[in-house]
Amino acid sequence: MRSLAVQKLGIIAGLAAAVALVGGLALSSGASAQTPTVRVGSLTIGLGQEGTVEMEALDIGAPGLGAWTIDVVYDPAVARVVDCTAQHGGICNAAYAENTVRVTGVDIFGLEGDITFASITFACESVGTTSLVPTLRVFADATLGYPQDIRASTATEDGSVTCTEEPQPTPTPAGLPGDANCDGNVNSIDAALVLQLEADLIDALPCSQNADMNGDGAVNSIDAALILQREAGLLG
Repeated sequence: MRSLAVQKLGIIAGLAAAVALVGGLALSSGASAQTPTVRVGSLTIGLGQEGTVEMEALDIGAPGLGAWTIDVVYDPAVARVVDCTAQHGGICNAAYAENTVRVTGVDIFGLEGDITFASITFACESVGTTSLVPTLRVFADATLGYPQDIRASTATEDGSVTCTEEPQPTPTPAGLPGDANCDGNVNSIDAALVLQLEADLIDALPCSQNADMNGDGAVNSIDAALILQREAGLLG
């Protein structure tokens, strides 16, 4: 009887240890999970100047983001929107309302990781600061058959536009023009990365500021062609 009782105690202790291990792994997994976040950038410019901020999502997990409609609310007395360019096949309406930019889009395969939704360009109207407040109208994952609303589990971060009396110096892009991957060289690899970005095969470049070869504010196949021309010795 004593031997049987000892065996039972051993089994119970083993089960308890297993439960504790599973529980610890679950807690560890939960602690390491990152909360998806939609945020808008900030900038400071002077009266008569224009500047661009990006609206992006961070840490989007599987099965990825399938549908989004996001409003960015601002104070038109301080700044006005002069341009808005959406990415990933989305649509940006800079004139959705007097004080609101709307960005909407879908991706049936699901976008994961860090995503840039749009670049929004503002011009200063008066001295002051306006918040740029993102509001998630639709934010659903790419679950097949029934996309799930993930707004409740997604955080948002406001941006801002600050307008000053004095013009702000125009930042000079750092690095080597054409060096899209920041490896210190300009070659066909950089051109390939630019084309992958334009085709939405990748979400971002390690050094996007270097990839805009012609300085038009966009990174596309024209920049890829210029990078190849530089590697061939056709450009200085």
